[in-house]
Amino acid sequence: MRQPLYILSACSISPQHSYDAENFLNPVVTTDDGKLRITAPDYSKYISPVAIRRMSRMLKAGITAGMKSLEMGGVTTPDAIIIGTARGSVTDMETFLKDMINLQEEALNPTGFIQSTYNSVNGWLAMMTRSTCYNQTYVHRGFSLELCLFDAQLMLSESQDKKYILAGGFDELTDEYVIIRGRIGYYKEQKLNSLSLLSHNDTSGSVAGEGAHFFTLSNNPENAACAIHTVQMLLKPTSEAVQAAIADMLAQNELQKEDIDVIMCGMNGDSRSQFLVDPVVNDCHEHTTITTFKQLSGEYDTASGFGLWLVNYLFTQKRIPEEIVYKKGTSTRIKNVLLFNVTILGNVTLMLMTTPPARP
Repeated sequence: MRQPLYILSACSISPQHSYDAENFLNPVVTTDDGKLRITAPDYSKYISPVAIRRMSRMLKAGITAGMKSLEMGGVTTPDAIIIGTARGSVTDMETFLKDMINLQEEALNPTGFIQSTYNSVNGWLAMMTRSTCYNQTYVHRGFSLELCLFDAQLMLSESQDKKYILAGGFDELTDEYVIIRGRIGYYKEQKLNSLSLLSHNDTSGSVAGEGAHFFTLSNNPENAACAIHTVQMLLKPTSEAVQAAIADMLAQNELQKEDIDVIMCGMNGDSRSQFLVDPVVNDCHEHTTITTFKQLSGEYDTASGFGLWLVNYLFTQKRIPEEIVYKKGTSTRIKNVLLFNVTILGNVTLMLMTTPPARP
């Protein structure tokens, strides 16, 4: 069993008011055009006016979420920065490519190209925190954030000293990206309110989303809200393989099915992946409450980051908002939570999270 990842703090910039957790879901943000864009906070606290005017939306969101997470965790300089993203800063890349065409590859401004690289957020965070330690970016589609957490878990297992890692994920939504991915069935053709997404699981596609989610992790449970014990990734599994993986994960952590208080389910309303979701939902114990999050965040490759932030929110607030309840269970506690995410490509990720051990 690997070293648990203790979450000291978390910050999410999403379509909902998650940046200021006190106003989360007050009100619930919805859309009728199939695109859930982030609700942008005030970035000026962490980014200077000189730099901010040259940054794209997601670059500002990633830097701000990362810096606020560190501030909330009481960490000035992390021992590592590990980030997952599937697409990087799409806006900057689109800007650079359009300039290449319009200017016929002459007199190009390099800013768009420089900031479009996948590790641009990592670089900015390293400079702002004066971190010269391990700095890594994972670009693996729907597994990007999970590999980031897996790497953090391996790194923290190597040290007996107290270590802090800033980990997170981000992905951006643009109109061009929606058009391109829409042609291969990523998003629903019919326009619907995002809150009704999960009731339209008889048609293919989902609602497009974006977000930036960062976590300050440690190998020490002091001041932690919760702990990630296991991170598992399944490539295009069968429903039987998913159920076997969940049973094995529980057995490794000496838990039974009835010990799971909450399942945070990343169902996305896509009929092509519903066969993976239904057995887990229908087979859960009556004790377990099923919650969902993609009707709030939309679907994108690192959307599990919003699900992870939301699980941390449940542990912190010690309550479950009615807006995310899909199936009410009999449990009144929040001690063991399973994050079960399904991507648009039919891959599955699993994370087992629990309350940290009591301090002596």
